[in-house]
Amino acid sequence: MAPPFRMLPLNALRSFDAAARHLSFLAAAEELGVTASAVSAQVRRLEEWVGVPLFVRGHRSVSLSLAGRQLAPQLTAMFVEMERLLVKVADLDSTTLQISAMPSFASKWLAARLASFSARHPRIQVRIMGSDRRADFDRDGVDVGLRYGDGDYGELHAERIASATAFPVCSPALAAACGGDPARIDAALLIHDESALVAPGLPTWSAWFASAGVARGGESAGPLFSNSHMALSAAVAGQGFALGLSPLVDDDLAAGLLVRPFEGALPSPFGFWFVCRKDRLDDPKIAAFRSWIFEQAGSPRGP
Repeated sequence: MAPPFRMLPLNALRSFDAAARHLSFLAAAEELGVTASAVSAQVRRLEEWVGVPLFVRGHRSVSLSLAGRQLAPQLTAMFVEMERLLVKVADLDSTTLQISAMPSFASKWLAARLASFSARHPRIQVRIMGSDRRADFDRDGVDVGLRYGDGDYGELHAERIASATAFPVCSPALAAACGGDPARIDAALLIHDESALVAPGLPTWSAWFASAGVARGGESAGPLFSNSHMALSAAVAGQGFALGLSPLVDDDLAAGLLVRPFEGALPSPFGFWFVCRKDRLDDPKIAAFRSWIFEQAGSPRGP
């Protein structure tokens, strides 16, 4: 006769779940805040409990056995459901809205508008987590994602907030110095955004010069920033020319901090997206934020 439910080796099950997802005892240990040897010991305890090996252990790697492959996905789903249940019981969802947003969108567009959402919904505390990494909606405690991408977010609900268009921007003083001729820009003054290199077809200086019919070379010179927020900050400070994305630069253009020194724009194949789990689309706090952000963007909802 199997032991009663309350005697189940829950710590061992959690260790196995983490190790199975990472296929690494070390990565599982980092997630759980324990040592790799502790994870290994818990997994062996579970193997003794079920009576069959759950991993095939190699010299420097592990893989799931047949029994492990049968157990892992269902166990992970059960842990996810338990986490969802605890959140509902604790009633955490009613007061805090966790948003994962790319830092540039959060700082250059969202932050300046967020006070109006708080004024409209004072009981909802918004927590912004800036990250270019896609959030795990099941494990990161995230309610809403605000992403720059192609809209392919798997089984998640995704709606485009705004399309993106790229064009050169710089400080007013630097625009006056270049005389409106892109061919005169010193390559060392071209500010590059590393996030534009994550997928083919995203706007780059080479692509913009080609679209503008300007023959250029040596476009690899100039500083390279890891995200567009830092690149745009450097442009505002007069350090060079950046490829600005609308709507990220709209407020700086309106305030006169940046100007468009040249004509011509390059559409991006990526756009800015509202993302959440499909089964939570009608949650009151998510629905409230969804309605507000599309109102702020002045765009209709849709794919």
